[in-house]
Amino acid sequence: MLHVWKKEAHYDDYREPVKASLEMLKDHAGSVFIVDARNGFEDVKEDVEWGFSYFLPELKKTGCKIWGFILPKVSDIEGEIDLWTQEIEKNFTVIRGESYADVLEKVLHE
Repeated sequence: MLHVWKKEAHYDDYREPVKASLEMLKDHAGSVFIVDARNGFEDVKEDVEWGFSYFLPELKKTGCKIWGFILPKVSDIEGEIDLWTQEIEKNFTVIRGESYADVLEKVLHE
């Protein structure tokens, strides 16, 4: 499952696309969740709390075990990525790559 952020989004504009990805993951149990965050942004506090308390537990229920991030080697949002990675790693393997192909290659060797 590939989730691509094209522009900054908050509250419902953030949560609705995330919920849509979650629904697709429920239909394809055990899939890998890959987030293209090359156009990423800093989340507002409420969206981080929602992501940690709602999205991540729901994602775990889908059987997903791997979360991939597509990011450049150094990103403008490293602090945001570090925050999410620390929480995600509690239940998922996190793989970071510079492209979709890069992440998939690393997933295959996981």
